[in-house]
Amino acid sequence: MFTLSMLISHTLTDFVIQTDNMVKAKSERRLKGYLLHGAALLLTSLPFLMLLDGSGMRKAISKVLIIIASHLVIDYLKEGVHKHLERKAAAKISRLLLFLSDQALHIAVILVVTSGSSMEYNGLSLWLTDTFLRNNEVTYESVKRIFLVLYISFSGAYFIPLMLDKVYEKVVGYTDILNEILKVGEDEIAHGFIDEVKAGKWIGILERVLMVIFLYSNQFSSIGFIIAVKSLARFKMMENKIFAEYYLMGTLFSVVYTFLVYGALESVL
Repeated sequence: MFTLSMLISHTLTDFVIQTDNMVKAKSERRLKGYLLHGAALLLTSLPFLMLLDGSGMRKAISKVLIIIASHLVIDYLKEGVHKHLERKAAAKISRLLLFLSDQALHIAVILVVTSGSSMEYNGLSLWLTDTFLRNNEVTYESVKRIFLVLYISFSGAYFIPLMLDKVYEKVVGYTDILNEILKVGEDEIAHGFIDEVKAGKWIGILERVLMVIFLYSNQFSSIGFIIAVKSLARFKMMENKIFAEYYLMGTLFSVVYTFLVYGALESVL
């Protein structure tokens, strides 16, 4: 459970809690950004730590501090490598590769540091279990399912734009150009679709949530239903070939990412 708890903490910190200002501060390698990021990691670890007894908490805190320190070092080095590659005009590919390597390193550190950890839980843990779960034990599989849903759905929201940036790297400001193309003509329904970043982002997140649930349930045919419903909402816009290609690539990247990451994490957890 300790491993999964720290993986969930990492997911919440990197993809849910982290703000644009924190990302900017870290990219500029300012101490404030790293301190805030480390504090967020510690904060998201507290719910698990509060469920441990005295000796278990002391052991866990030392491991959590190691994970936080390594996390910040990896992030700091990542920004240094990114700036170096950016000077060599390899910004698009560097962001994509650095994202993948950064996440792989963070997860690897958590797996190594928490491996073999055996924790004893306190009375609060037993009370919460008895009160809210009616004496049913929280299982490893149930917590793993929560992690997979959170990680794949939210990390995909960062991965897919990086992939699209790489595909369209020769077209400067491709999102603005695509938006202008869709505004041409009598039909204004497509106007501003690129600007609706939050709506598109959350549609993608919910899409991956459902895909992970269906994968866990071996309901592979249901994944096609998700794509069909999503396509129906953009049916009129699909008449535009440029948008159709953009939309199809984004959707397929989402599906492939979900399958690959799900398989990889299932094999190591």
